[in-house]
Parts: sequence; structure tokens; C-alpha cells
Amino acid sequence: MEKGNICNNFSIKSDDKKNTLISGYASVFGVVDSHNDVIEKGAFKNVKSDGIKLLWQHDKFKPIGIIKSINEDDYGLKIEAEINNRTTYGNEASELIKQKAVTGLSIGFFAEDFEYIDEGVRLLKKLNLMEISIVTFPANISANITDVKSMNGLNTSKTLKRIEEIIEELINFNTRL
Repeated sequence: MEKGNICNNFSIKSDDKKNTLISGYASVFGVVDSHNDVIEKGAFKNVKSDGIKLLWQHDKFKPIGIIKSINEDDYGLKIEAEINNRTTYGNEASELIKQKAVTGLSIGFFAEDFEYIDEGVRLLKKLNLMEISIVTFPANISANITDVKSMNGLNTSKTLKRIEEIIEELINFNTRL
């Protein structure tokens, strides 16, 4: 088991007031978290996005959107979620995510199957996932948002690249005159 690494794979794809799509890992396997828990691959084997709540800072009174997709891969629990920017907390979360002030993801669950291993570390084998939260300080430091984009599908980096191409074409055109 390894101690987690902070994910630096982060990009912003749009900055408007439409709903915001995020994706990332809500949990990463094999990482001892700050609560001395480590999640085993397979713990989320039967998880479905239906009924899993998207919260702001684990506060049940601050739902901020919906989980669009969720699946377990070899690395961890990968999610895509839609933040509702027309709510106070959703807009706050989106703005702080875009600023990279908040990049963490965290899970709320009930442990259905676990055992204690190495010096009091709890190995979680099967979980009943209740919620996923966008948080300032995730217990599992490897659980992070990796991508952010607007619901309008506008990809800022592609748009800027196209603008640069047009500028280059104009410069080349002017030098040929």
C-alpha cells in the first residue's frame, strides 16, 4: 500500500454560468487515507449512480448536483458529475473548482465488509456508497477532480488553439502581400 499522491492532471474547459461537468476519482485503491482506511479493488463492484448524492463538503443540506456516471476501474472509483450552477452552493463549488482552490473528492459510505490489517489500518472490501462530495481536504489525497468543463460543450483550449491558427494564417497572409 502506498501513501497517496496529489493529482496534477487538471484542466478547465469553459468558464460560463452553465452547469459544470467534472470528472475524477472519488476514491483510489491501495492508498491509506487520513482515517487509516484503505479501499480494496472490488469494494464498489455493484455501485450505480442512481441514489448516490453529490454534496458540497459532505453537508447533507448542500446537494449541488447529480452523479452522471460512476464506475470502478483498476485505479479507483471514477465519476462524472454535473454541478448545478443555479444553486448557491453549486455556483460556489464551481467557481472554487475553476480557480483550483478546491480540487478534492471524498466519499460517504457504510462499510459492509472489512478487516483490520497492519497497525490498525482498516481494509475496506465492500462498501455501501451513500454520497460523493467535493471537498477542500479529501481523506484520500489521491482522490481528486481531474477535468472540468461547461455543459455547453465549449472547449476553451480548442477554441484558443483555433484562434491562434487564425492569427497565424492572417500573419502569413499579410506577409505574402
